[in-house]
Amino acid sequence: MELVDCHTHTAFSGHGSGTVAEVVGRARELGLATLALTEHLWLPEWFDPEHGDSMTVDQTELYLSQLHEQRAMLEEQHAPLELVIGIEADWLDGRAEELASLCAPYEYVLGSVHFVDGLAVDYAKDVGAWPELGVDETWRRYFEKWLDMAKSPAPFSAFAHPDLPKKYGLCPSFDTREYFAEMAHVTAQRGCMIEVNTSGQRKDVGEAYPSLAVLRQFFAAGVECTVGSDAHAPADIAAGVEDACALMRAAGYRYVTVPTRDGDRRHIRLEG
Repeated sequence: MELVDCHTHTAFSGHGSGTVAEVVGRARELGLATLALTEHLWLPEWFDPEHGDSMTVDQTELYLSQLHEQRAMLEEQHAPLELVIGIEADWLDGRAEELASLCAPYEYVLGSVHFVDGLAVDYAKDVGAWPELGVDETWRRYFEKWLDMAKSPAPFSAFAHPDLPKKYGLCPSFDTREYFAEMAHVTAQRGCMIEVNTSGQRKDVGEAYPSLAVLRQFFAAGVECTVGSDAHAPADIAAGVEDACALMRAAGYRYVTVPTRDGDRRHIRLEG
């Protein structure tokens, strides 16, 4: 089966490492058929003044330039790797309209939610503030933000980690199935993909985002599924992707959906 990775980062993120060239080089070493670079789209200065969570505005042009340079090099060398120029766009309230123009240069736009009331749900320091809201209320607000994102007109191709708040083992006491069912329904209506994100396998939670039970709900709703390592270093490129494909198959999927450089998709049959 072809090996692909549709969610990767570099040092441009402010909290990753490796250059665009190093990430592409690692993908070639591993024999990947498709690599999507999905750096964090710049966040407003008022929200991320130190640029620790995203690119700066100035870095955006450099990021795009380096991606196009790498693609030209791959074409010149007749390399079998397809490089997809992507971006991960964090959802913030009131950002839907500007995302349409900010995401225009990209072939693949991955939508994600990391912040609830200005606090990151996947950052240990911020998770310490959860008691002020309570675990259940934090989850409810995360679901609301994720649904706001999915229902927005922003030009998303796929959505990431619908159960991200589980990262540190803080789980809600209420039944979440109705929330995930609505998330899956809205995603299907939008014609967007859900991503199996393997980074959770490398964190304390020890499993992918989403879990098998949640992924089954997306499958039941008719949502296509893609896969990404969410690597923030070249060494993690494609990490856990084979396990993710097994998870997809267990959820009912028979193929993984992969973005292409023309903004379309293709399908790779899952083995097993």
